[in-house]
Amino acid sequence: MNAASDLFQAKDVTDSLLAAAAYVALAPAVVFLLVPGLRSRMFVRFHAWQAILFAGASCVLAGLLRLLFLLFSVIPFGGSLVAWLLLGVGGLAITILWLALVIKAALGQRFELPWIGMWAARLAQ
Repeated sequence: MNAASDLFQAKDVTDSLLAAAAYVALAPAVVFLLVPGLRSRMFVRFHAWQAILFAGASCVLAGLLRLLFLLFSVIPFGGSLVAWLLLGVGGLAITILWLALVIKAALGQRFELPWIGMWAARLAQ
């Protein structure tokens, strides 16, 4: 491990619990970034930024899934079935990814999402 990755490791159980709580909703993540005592913890700050960016990306993906649902719904003979399957799989994927983020943060591990994690690391610096 290098010095940069050591900055993003949980130092104690409090860091892990706060990082996991950042993913519960948008409000805790924003509060963790605003409170000076919590803002100084690099692990918590990284996960708070990643939680905010993940929430934004999830909203964009949900909007795209709704648009695709509308487009597939008008197709006769199976379009409605494809629309519901697409909506179900997309929702399930977001939920499973969110659960993985919460678990990794609670275990004190840094789990960086492909594009969002890179931005979160930059913002946390």
